[in-house]
Order: sequence, then structure tokens, then C-alpha cells
Amino acid sequence: MNSRGKAIQNFFNDDSDDDDLHEQRRVAMAVQHHTFLLEQYAQQSKHGGSVAGREYKNRKREKHHKSLMEDYFCERPIYPPVDFRRQFRMRREIFYRILNDVVAHEPYFTQKIDACGRQSLSP
Repeated sequence: MNSRGKAIQNFFNDDSDDDDLHEQRRVAMAVQHHTFLLEQYAQQSKHGGSVAGREYKNRKREKHHKSLMEDYFCERPIYPPVDFRRQFRMRREIFYRILNDVVAHEPYFTQKIDACGRQSLSP
């Protein structure tokens, strides 16, 4: 807690001195702290999205997803089941069973369209 927060906390906890001058100072400190908090809130980003000045890095998600699907998960994959097992440390059937159970249990892992209209990461 910062010093203003402690001062405000002391304001509410201090009942020892009730003269008018002390009371006015405490109210003024509370108003000052409140305006400080409002200014901080006004400076914060309203949408919580992209940060100004940050660089976008194109990671070519669509290309890599397509490549992965063609290499291992299509009807006639490029790599045989032996390579799938070596890469993923399990048989393809077990992988599909786990994937389907996770997607069915938790909607977070379903592929969606992001804010830019592009496919998000695949499960």
C-alpha cells in the first residue's frame, strides 16, 4: 500500500482527535487521494487489447497448422505411423482420444476466430 493509501487508512482508523482543523485536513487528504486514483484510472487503457508501440510478429500460424496437418493428421499423411509415434510419443489413436476429450471438456481449447478475423491456434 502506498503512502496515500496508508494516510487514508489512518484517516478512517484515527478517532483520537476530533477538532475541526484536523478533520478538514483528513477530508482534504481523502479527496486528494480519490482524485489521484481517478487520474490513474483515466490513464489506463480502456480496452486491454494491443499495446501502442508493440511490434506485431507474424508467426505464420495458418501455414504451420496446414503443414502439421499435412505431415501427420490427414487421411494420407506424409510421415508414417512410426514417425508419428516418435514425434508425439504415442499412437495417433490415443492422441485423437486425448484431444477429443480435452476439447469436449474445456471449450477454451476449441479453435476460434480471433479479433483480426484469423484462425486462432489449433488445439
